[in-house]
Amino acid sequence: MIVSSSYELTVATAPSFSAASGKRTTMMARVLLAATSLMWNHVDSIFANAYAEPMSPKRSNTWTGYHIERPLAPPFPNGPCGGKVITLPRVDLFSGQKDNGNPLLNFNLNPFSSLENAVLPPRDIKVWLPKEYHFPEYSRQCFPVLYCHDGQTAFDDSSSWTGSSMRIVGALTRLSERKLLRTGTPPIVVCIPCAEGAILPGISRRHMEYGDYNHPVSQAYGEFVATKLHPYVKESFRVLDVPEHTSTIGCSLGGQASLQLILRYPNIFGGAACLSPCFQPGTIAAVTASLVTTTEIAASIGGILRVFPKANESLASGLGYGDGETDTADLRSKTIYLDNGGDADNTRVPIFDVHDHFTMNDKFWNPGYWWLDTNLQPMIDAMRFVFDQAGVKYTYERFPGGRHNERAWAQRIHHPLLALYGKGTTS
Repeated sequence: MIVSSSYELTVATAPSFSAASGKRTTMMARVLLAATSLMWNHVDSIFANAYAEPMSPKRSNTWTGYHIERPLAPPFPNGPCGGKVITLPRVDLFSGQKDNGNPLLNFNLNPFSSLENAVLPPRDIKVWLPKEYHFPEYSRQCFPVLYCHDGQTAFDDSSSWTGSSMRIVGALTRLSERKLLRTGTPPIVVCIPCAEGAILPGISRRHMEYGDYNHPVSQAYGEFVATKLHPYVKESFRVLDVPEHTSTIGCSLGGQASLQLILRYPNIFGGAACLSPCFQPGTIAAVTASLVTTTEIAASIGGILRVFPKANESLASGLGYGDGETDTADLRSKTIYLDNGGDADNTRVPIFDVHDHFTMNDKFWNPGYWWLDTNLQPMIDAMRFVFDQAGVKYTYERFPGGRHNERAWAQRIHHPLLALYGKGTTS
């Protein structure tokens, strides 16, 4: 039977129990599970952080005969869930970074290094290794790798600026427990934090790094991930170095950055998950150009370019960024996931949601962004139209009433992860 819509309960009554006793026991178990269902997530986090091995997916009590299985549905656990978090120091990844023991001596006379660091500010990058990575039986096994934009919000609530994380690690752990991952184990997750602050008043560094396709800073960011960070990860960890096992995930503008990576570097990245993506005209134009191979397709999707005149600038400037040509075969061979919340199916996003403010840190002021997913829908529809006209296979899911923040994305994070790594799916 299903209790609290999330927990599975099986009652194996001992032979000496009467039928009435069994019924009373079943009812008591229902009450107990309903009363404690909200506590499981907190308990999971405590045990996962306290022990190298997280709790077994199945808890049993042989005396009572009860068998309880942890839920697949959200909320998923917060934190590393028994895995190990490694920090890649900025001194190894960004130009001109030194560690001389004295911050006053950490300088570089190379003007090009200084310019590069001004475009992409140096930052530490965290890598989550699943618990299996260190098990003896997996000592010779290589793992898939997932690159996460806005990595500070990937799995740790305390580091997320809204007070809630996307719970990527918690969802991967649960999917692995249920043997729902085709790879057998969770992927390594590389959490790339966004740049903080503004380069000029009103010009966010994050918006530039995850900006439109022909923006020079977004080009530099994509090049950094593909040509510096990815080779460093390959040298440092046991990863499967093929596009089929190298994916990227992001939300909002991070979703746009994810799609750009598989478009710019198809020989490296094989999958992109874009949650509530903020697609801009240049990115839609770049996808369009990569798919235009016949006059018929060009005529079908030419209307997109007329709707967004600036998109033609991307076509005119040349679209061959990265180490591979963005041709139709490459994009059609990728795993692409799109989703969105917002107003849909007679469901409206509430202006205020009290749950956004119940965080276990000082981020209770989370604004919620109730309007954004609805406003992003036209550009998502435009991207889907291009995909549909060109025959690109992709997964699209709509979550009516969904807000535009990490807490909302955490409620559905298992959907993109199943699209990328679930059984029956291939990149």
